Parts: sequence; C-alpha cells; structure tokens
Amino acid sequence: MNPRTRVLTALKHEEPDRIPIDIGSTPTTAIHVFAYRDIRRMLNLPERPIRIFDFGQQLAEVEKELLEFFHVDVISINRVLEPCAPYPYIWRYRTRKGDVVKISDKEWKIWIHRDGTPVEIPKNIDIIEEEDGYVAYIREDIIGKMPKNGYYFWGLDRWKEYIPLANVKTVEDVNNFNWDSYKVSNDYIETLRKRAEYLYRNTEYALIFFGAGSLHEWGQGLRGWSTWLSDLKIRKPLAEAILDNMMDVLKHNVERYVSAIGEYVQVIGFGDDLGTEEGPQISVQMFRDFYKHRYEGLIGYVVKYLKTFTWLHSCGSIYPFVKEFIDVGLDVLNPVQISAKGMDPKKLKSEFGDQISFWGGGVDTQHILPFAKPDEVAEHVKKLIKIFAPKGGYIYATVHNIQPQTPPQNIETIYKTAYKYGKYPIK
Repeated sequence: MNPRTRVLTALKHEEPDRIPIDIGSTPTTAIHVFAYRDIRRMLNLPERPIRIFDFGQQLAEVEKELLEFFHVDVISINRVLEPCAPYPYIWRYRTRKGDVVKISDKEWKIWIHRDGTPVEIPKNIDIIEEEDGYVAYIREDIIGKMPKNGYYFWGLDRWKEYIPLANVKTVEDVNNFNWDSYKVSNDYIETLRKRAEYLYRNTEYALIFFGAGSLHEWGQGLRGWSTWLSDLKIRKPLAEAILDNMMDVLKHNVERYVSAIGEYVQVIGFGDDLGTEEGPQISVQMFRDFYKHRYEGLIGYVVKYLKTFTWLHSCGSIYPFVKEFIDVGLDVLNPVQISAKGMDPKKLKSEFGDQISFWGGGVDTQHILPFAKPDEVAEHVKKLIKIFAPKGGYIYATVHNIQPQTPPQNIETIYKTAYKYGKYPIK
C-alpha cells in the first residue's frame, strides 16, 4: 500500500496496512528548528543550513531523507525541499498598507540563529539584533520579536497599530475596509495548481493544503484577542458585519482552491483555535450563533464538489465542539490536545471515532516528550495507538509541534514506535 492510498484508507475509517504518519506537512504537525538540528546530528547527517518554512514558530522543513527515515505518508503542496514541485513557492505577507509581499523558492538567505545554527529564511525578512533580543522586519513592518534566549518570533497582536480593525466603531467602518486585499490572486492560485498537479503525478505521498482560512482566529487577528471576544458578546452587529465580510473573502478563496487543486490534494485544511487548556474560549451557543452555519457553508462547498477531506486545526479543550464539527460535515480534527481538560483519548475515540478522524494526539509534547525517558515515551505512544488506531480514522502525529530542547532520542522513539506498533491489526 503506498502512502496516498494508506492515508485515504484511514480517512475513510478503514484499516490500512499501518497507521499513516505525519511530520511537517502543516505548521501544526511540525518540528522546531533546534529540535530538528538535534535529530539530524544524532543521526550523523551532514551539517547544512536548515530551511525554515514557518518564520514565527521557527519550524524546519523536513528533508526527504528524514521523511523516509520516519516513514512519512503525507506532505504539503507548498514544500520547498525535495520532493517538491518545479514551480515557485509563493510565501505571502500582507503589509499594514495592504501590499502583498511575495517571494519565490529562490529568494532565501542564510541567518545565523542566536545559538550559532545556520538557517535559511525568506530574503524579504531583515533581522536586527537589539539589546534585549531580535526584531524581524518586512519593509517597514515589524513582524515579530524574539527575546535574547527565546525560540520564536512572537506576533504583534498586542500592538494596536498592527491590528487592522482595532479602531473601527461602526458597521460602515467595517464595510469600508479593504477586504479585497485578502482575496487570493490569480498567480498564487495558478502556482498552487501547478505544484499540486506535479506532486500528485510525480510522488505517491498524500497531499495536504493547509491555509483555507479561519473565522474565530481571523476575527481575533483583525480586532485583537480580547476585543473580538467582547464583540461577540456585547457588539453583535459589529461582529456580524465583520464575519459577513470575512465570509465573502473565504468563500471566494475556497472556491478558487477547490477549482484549482481539488482534484490533486487529498486534504484541505482550515485552522481555528477555539480552546484554552482549561476549556473553550466561547460557549457552544456562541459557536452556533456565529460560526456553525458559516463553517457549514465553507465545508459544504468543498464536500459538494470534491471527494477531498476537510481538516480543522483547533487547539486546546474543545470537547464540547466536536459534535458541532461533525454536524457541519468536518472530516478530520487536529491536533487532539490530549493534555487539555476533557480531551480524554478513550472518550474521544469511543464517542466520535466512527464519525470524525483524529490527526494527532500521538504523544503529549508538553509533559511527556521533552522530559520522559525513551522507554517511557515508547509506552506512551503504544498506549495512544491502541486507543486511536482501531477501525481506522487515525493519522499519527504529535500533539502540535515538537518543541526545542526535546531530546532527539525521544523524537526518534516516537516515530519508530508508531511505525513498529502501528501495523494492523493493532495488538
């Protein structure tokens, strides 16, 4: 069974020859550049600059030799390193003025990370070292700050000048905003199409496109975290106007994605964090009032025209929303944060395992993976496989990204264990 067939079989809630494995296909199933450097060194692979595909989270592009070593079955259509498509990778950044800055796969440069590790970053990004850390710019925009001993370039959601709708007061203000600047361009769509078609025809990997959009998370980005939560509670007309405009953009973009790449990709991913570690950010009723019908429209459009599976990333304690996701037709849930309140693996699988697939939940990256011994990690992984894998509906991945300072022996252990003990029938 090849990787693509393996993934498709699992997502149909059937049992393939083994559970499919993912590392690096999305910015929520990946590995920090420092942890990636350490696993490469442990395996005695040649030292070379590490390509970063998610600048804020500092995530490494997983190279072909490690895709093979970890028995990976699924890749992003936006890969830069082999296997990749011979068409430009387009990384887009929208400036505060509404301009879209793009780079191709040839527009990279070397930056020496704070600990001396050489990495490749987009050419458009300039990093300035200051007394208390590092500041990253694109043109005149500050896109993130990293403390002196930090690991990530933190976003700017606390700085009002970087929040596009921070100061809107009326529905008219909302409607006058330049929403068209968020619509995908023809060259971006055509590049995605070429890349997806090439990888579909020239590799056996399952293909995922992550980036179809969000609702709640986008609202937070446009208004600021606390302001958006207040909007949903006490400024409902304003919130509805924002969501209506967001939906016009999302529907336009999703229709373009479906038309361009739908016959080549197996999974189209949305991302919308709705939970904290202790519970949901909003009530189920608020989800139903503001989001449910809108997600039903977006996911319904994909399902109507394609056999492609729909995928949603939502961190945290989101047990109360799982039934809502199933109701709107969602196929796959990620990252399955098993350490969050109410996210018991047995309960999730027994109640929802025949209705939705779980992509993640394969190892606790907060409390187990960084601190346990390899044999303890192996037992943890085996236990979770026995819960999630029976009757299919499961793709093995970590709970979100592998973080820095994770022992490389533990990283090797999780994927070796998933490959060895993930063969059907699960024992």
